[in-house]
Amino acid sequence: MLPVRSTLRLSALISSLVLIGCFSPQTRAPSVNNATTDAETKKQQELVVEDYMSNYKKLQNVSSRIITNGTDLCGEKTSGYYGFNYWNQDGFKPAWKEITKSKYNLDEKFKILHIVEKSPAEKAALKEGDVLVSINHWLVPVGKDADKQLAQKLAEQAKSLGPVELAVLRDGAEQKVSITPVKSCDFQVHLSPDDTKNAYADGNNIVMYKGMMDFFKTDEEMALVLSHELAHNAMKHIDAKKKNATTGGVLGLLLDIAAATAGVNTNGDFSRMGAGIAGNAYSVEFEQEADYVGLYIMQKSGFNIDNAAGFWRRMAVNNSQAITIKSSHPTTPQRFVAIEETVKEIKGKIEKGAALTPELKK
Repeated sequence: MLPVRSTLRLSALISSLVLIGCFSPQTRAPSVNNATTDAETKKQQELVVEDYMSNYKKLQNVSSRIITNGTDLCGEKTSGYYGFNYWNQDGFKPAWKEITKSKYNLDEKFKILHIVEKSPAEKAALKEGDVLVSINHWLVPVGKDADKQLAQKLAEQAKSLGPVELAVLRDGAEQKVSITPVKSCDFQVHLSPDDTKNAYADGNNIVMYKGMMDFFKTDEEMALVLSHELAHNAMKHIDAKKKNATTGGVLGLLLDIAAATAGVNTNGDFSRMGAGIAGNAYSVEFEQEADYVGLYIMQKSGFNIDNAAGFWRRMAVNNSQAITIKSSHPTTPQRFVAIEETVKEIKGKIEKGAALTPELKK
């Protein structure tokens, strides 16, 4: 084996020889100044952050209507909702830290950067740019884990749905703001900066990808997807899948034990197989139920459901395989037809003055 230094020299020689034999551009491109390039890099990073924040605000404005109007389906999983979002210098991903610090003048204290439309925070006249000082005389902390402590305190104070007094710094002066939270489903809605066209629910949260936000043409389309994901959480689909996987794993374990008794080492293959098969059982049916229940949530949240089915035609154009292939989700034609039938069902109940409650199996 050649020494490292000799290997590097050989690589450099080969690179030089290769370049000698390669064709080069024929025109004279303008020279690029490093300082100008650095300035443009910063500008583009700022545009990315601005776009993210614009989408984040749109998402929160729509999701607030969904989580506050779907409470009858969320059972005990409810909490108080304020309608404001805050950050400090550590609140964004590391790559954005310096940009967000300078753009929003962030430090270790928590600043209000968004007030949700028609929310308790807006009615209480909380303002973007306000810096949180205290909550019912509890001083807002700074430093390690301060964000977790603040989130926990806000959640605790909101449980009773009674007035919560905030002290904030506004234009250098401390002011008092009294907010009375409203009841909502206790599922946090997050925006991932990923460009993937997707969204998911994990039983406690709803995550929307920026790629999906870019795909939406209307607030109704966004509300359709958010309502669908809220329905997953409200109907406890994730819990059901975990329990199914556990059951399948136990049955598989019995087969592994039986094989071991017979002198065959399966290395736990049957346990893993059983958990996988059972965990994915009823995935299509869970998706169908989320579509069905989600439409009721969407209607109760005041969104127009008339064109809900058309979203799946747009999705089919974007992913044509979903037209004929059924995996963990129904095909797009199945979803289109089922949603149209659900819209008819809901409209019929509205005409009759009946309660907007999803129909249970008989």
